[in-house]
Amino acid sequence: MKKVITIVVISFIVIGVTSSVLIYQISRNPLDQEADMALKRVKDETAIVKVENTSFYNGSKSYVVVTGENNKNEKLVAWVPKKKGDIIEKKWADGITKDQAINKLKDEKKPKELLSVRLGYESVGPVWEMTYLDQQENLNYYYLLFSTGEWWRKIENL
Repeated sequence: MKKVITIVVISFIVIGVTSSVLIYQISRNPLDQEADMALKRVKDETAIVKVENTSFYNGSKSYVVVTGENNKNEKLVAWVPKKKGDIIEKKWADGITKDQAINKLKDEKKPKELLSVRLGYESVGPVWEMTYLDQQENLNYYYLLFSTGEWWRKIENL
């Protein structure tokens, strides 16, 4: 009887793990396809020849954000719109770094926990979107202009 119970339990565990992996892969598939299409456009339409990172930004409009290098080893950023539109390309050196954005947030707001920092694109141009919890554990969003590091918008106490 113990063998039967052990076999049943192991079978359920294997089925559960296999199902979880399949569900994860199926749910990731649209994002992977979107990233692949964005990378193809980046290779065809920008100076980026070596891709370092891709991420997704969903603000007023959705973008795949690609960072990489050109032939001169200069770091570039490209914002590829999900819907049809031109790719926006900027030199990394023309904006503030992720660390500079984080330091500005820490100096001014003293967050309890920084949840995410990502590059995005809004009506004002490229932005750093920072999500954090304040001392009361409220969710907050802060946006800095990529080009100058000035605050653009904040959404507080969610």
